[in-house]
Amino acid sequence: MKRTKLFTGIAVTLIATNIITSCASNKTSAKAPEGWHLVWSDEFSGRNIDTNKWDFQLGTGSQYGLDGWGNNELQYYRKENAYVKGGNLVLEARKEDFGGCAYTSARLRTVKDDGTELFTKTYGRIEARIKMPSGNGIWPAFWLLPATTDYGTWASSGEIDILEAKGRLPNRVYGTLHFGQAWPGNKNSGGMYKFPDEETIDDYHVYSLEWEPGLLRWLVDDNVYYETSQWWSLGVNESEPYPYPAPYDKPFYILLNLALGGNFDGGIAPEDYSLPAQMFVDYVRVYDKDQPYATNVKRPIPERDEKSFKTFEPADAESRSFIFDATLQSVIADNGNASLLSNENMDVHNRAWYFLGLSDFGGSALSKSESSESGLTGRLVKITNPGNQNYSVQLIQHLPVAKGYSYKIQFDAKASAPRKIAVKLGGDADNSWAVYSPEYYPELTTEIKHYSYFFTMENATDPTARLEFNLGLDTNDVWLSNVIVTQEEL
Repeated sequence: MKRTKLFTGIAVTLIATNIITSCASNKTSAKAPEGWHLVWSDEFSGRNIDTNKWDFQLGTGSQYGLDGWGNNELQYYRKENAYVKGGNLVLEARKEDFGGCAYTSARLRTVKDDGTELFTKTYGRIEARIKMPSGNGIWPAFWLLPATTDYGTWASSGEIDILEAKGRLPNRVYGTLHFGQAWPGNKNSGGMYKFPDEETIDDYHVYSLEWEPGLLRWLVDDNVYYETSQWWSLGVNESEPYPYPAPYDKPFYILLNLALGGNFDGGIAPEDYSLPAQMFVDYVRVYDKDQPYATNVKRPIPERDEKSFKTFEPADAESRSFIFDATLQSVIADNGNASLLSNENMDVHNRAWYFLGLSDFGGSALSKSESSESGLTGRLVKITNPGNQNYSVQLIQHLPVAKGYSYKIQFDAKASAPRKIAVKLGGDADNSWAVYSPEYYPELTTEIKHYSYFFTMENATDPTARLEFNLGLDTNDVWLSNVIVTQEEL
C-alpha cells in the first residue's frame, strides 16, 4: 500500500499483559519469540473494536488529496465494515454503492486523523495472525507508515509493507519497502513468499517484521523470506541523503485494510460472486528485543562491480570527473526526437552533449555558448516552447557508472527568472529507461549558484548511462556550466 497523510508526534510505548486466553480462532498464547518480549497487543477478545488502540480511516482518500487512496482503489471505507467476531477483527469488503463507489470495505490504523497517536513504534518485531480472502481484485494489507514528516512526504519518510496479497494469487504474499525521495523520486525493494503446497492466504498464517537499526527482515510463520539493509532518504532540495538509517529510525504506526482493485495487481476489479469477502485478524502483537538495539549503525557498502569500475577512466585527470565537456561547448542538437542517442550513433570515446527539444512532448529550444558576467563559459538554453513534460527540453551527456559505487553530481546554474529544473542519471531504452539516481529539482535564481547531489548506483553497471538536465515546463532561459560527476566514498 502507499500514500496517506502523515502525522507528527512522539513515539508511545504501551504495555500489554503476557497472558492471553484462547478463543474460537485457535488463538495461540502470546509466548514471545526467543530474544523478544511483548510490549503491545490487541487480541480482539472483546465484543467491539478497541478505539483506544484503533481509529477508522474513512472515505476514498480524497480528503488527503489522494482520491482512490493514491492507488486507483475502488472502495469506500466505512466503520460498518469492521467488527469483532469470534476473537477476530473482521474487515469486510462488500458490493454496495456508497459515496460514489461501487464497493465498501474497512481500514484501521493506530493514529487518529487529528494526529493523536494511539500507538507508534521505532524498532521491534511487529506481527499479526491473519486469514485472508482470495479472488480477483482483492488486496489485503498489514503495513506501517511514518508518524512524522521529519524526512519529507511519501516516500522520503518511508513505508514498510509487512504483508500484501493479491487475491487472484492465493499461494503467495509480498513484503515491500518504500523509500528514497518524495514521489515520483521514490524507490522500493522487497520479496515474495510462496506457500508450501496445499497452503494459501485462505489459511491463518503469522506475518512478521523484525525491525532493527539498519536491518529489516520479513517472515511468514517464522520463515525469513526477505531482508535488507539497503535504503536511503533524500529530502526536497537536499543534495545528500539523510544520515543512515534514515528514514527507518523514526516512529511508525500500524495499518490494516482490505482494498479492492488498485494498481498493485494491475487494476483488476473484484467479481461479484467473491463478495462479501472477509479478512480475519486473530491478533496484532508488538515486541521489543531483550538486548539493547545497536547504535551508530553504518549503511553497508553494496556489492561493487570493481572489474568494470577499474576500466572506467575519468575524462578529466585533475578533477577526476567522468564528464568530458564540463562547460558544454561540444553540443549536438536534435529538435525532433532522441533517435541520435542510440548506442550505434554514440561515440563513447568523444562524448558530446546532446541537446533535444522533443517535439512529441511539445518541446523546442535553442542553445548557444555564452560567458557569464564573470567570464565563466557555459551554455545558454533559450526555450521557445516548454512542452508538457520536464524532459520536453533536455541536455544529455553519457558517462559510465558502476554498480555499488557512489557518485557526486555538481554544476553551476542560473535562470532568466526563478525556476526549477530536473536533473537525474539513468539508462537509455536498452536499459528500459531505468532511473539510477534520485531526481533532483534545484531552484535556480538569476544569480549563478553551485549545486550538488549524491547517489549510490544500485542498478547493474551501465557504461553509457545518461546524465539528464531536463528543462521543460518553464519558458525561462537556463544557463549551465562546470558540470562534474565524480566517484565518492559513502
